[in-house]
Amino acid sequence: MINIDRALRSSIRTGKVVLGSNLALEAGAKGQAKLIISAVDCPEEVAAELKRAEVPVYSYSGRGKDLGSACGKPFSVAALAVIEPGESEIMALLREIRGNEDE
Repeated sequence: MINIDRALRSSIRTGKVVLGSNLALEAGAKGQAKLIISAVDCPEEVAAELKRAEVPVYSYSGRGKDLGSACGKPFSVAALAVIEPGESEIMALLREIRGNEDE
């Protein structure tokens, strides 16, 4: 199991990540996102749109303020898209997502 907060900070520092539900939706629609992460309090209509994108969506266990803090930001983040993971282990979350789909 990976440390998600550490992997997020590493991907932000060494890769390419866009923060915010609008940018995550846009990256998903354009096929740029490899992974989308949403907070548990992401608005329902946004979460539904994120799931319609043909990109794996990982549900972060914290609220938007926790996700923002995990990204090293002083603001709430409802969703983010990983475009390039950089040197992080963030893409290991795909195994968790796929494991949950099999249940």
